[in-house]
Amino acid sequence: MGKPPFFSKEEEVATEAPPPYTPSANVNNFAEPSSQLAPVNRQFPPWFNLYSGGAFSSSFTLGEHRHQPLYSVTLHTGFSGNPDVVLHAGSDKSSPPLATANSKTMSRHMTITLPPPLPSGAGAGAEERLTGRVSGRTYTFDIEVGDDAGRREPFEWRHSAGDAVRALGGQSNGWKLVRMGGGAGVGTAMSGPAASDGNEVVAVWAPYVMSFSKAMCFGFLGSGASGVLGERWAVMAVITALGLWDLDRKNGSASAAAS
Repeated sequence: MGKPPFFSKEEEVATEAPPPYTPSANVNNFAEPSSQLAPVNRQFPPWFNLYSGGAFSSSFTLGEHRHQPLYSVTLHTGFSGNPDVVLHAGSDKSSPPLATANSKTMSRHMTITLPPPLPSGAGAGAEERLTGRVSGRTYTFDIEVGDDAGRREPFEWRHSAGDAVRALGGQSNGWKLVRMGGGAGVGTAMSGPAASDGNEVVAVWAPYVMSFSKAMCFGFLGSGASGVLGERWAVMAVITALGLWDLDRKNGSASAAAS
């Protein structure tokens, strides 16, 4: 397999732009994000970067190439009344939220707001939870997989320095997403690398520390890359990765300030 797109030069632009999202009409009030989420209508590319808008900017873009952004990502403080991380359904930060992540103060939980599950695909968004363990090195969530809104599976983000993370090209230490309930049902044939417990690794992400423009890199693997787990699962994987990246970033800043 060749190198993923984020190994390409940043000025390289793909010859064909991906189809844009169709923005939702109600985009103004972040205080109630669950009532305004845009519907999910396609998956992410298998590999992408998060690009910084500048040294002190709270706005980022997500895509395979810096000059061809797919989505905007904005960060907010707890005093703003907005979610910590907002993944917008378009390349401009004025686009409606596709998903949000909000850390709980003095808690190991993170509240995730997603578009409603199929078959409705419209209306108020649904809240999910990302739950961290005491060690702080694993976070779990349950989400619908495939096209069956009634079937949910558990997944676990684990801190990792394994080959799958190192292949991203960012920092050698990152996170891998492990499919914990993949023994039956959707996409039963494991096609991604195996974790130490034998379960399939379906996504990985790692931060960049030596780049002025790239903040993190992300890749889908195995059944995660095939699309068999569904588009809502893909949004959940990406927004939880962004939430963990933001949490790591804040914890790193706090540690530096305390030293």
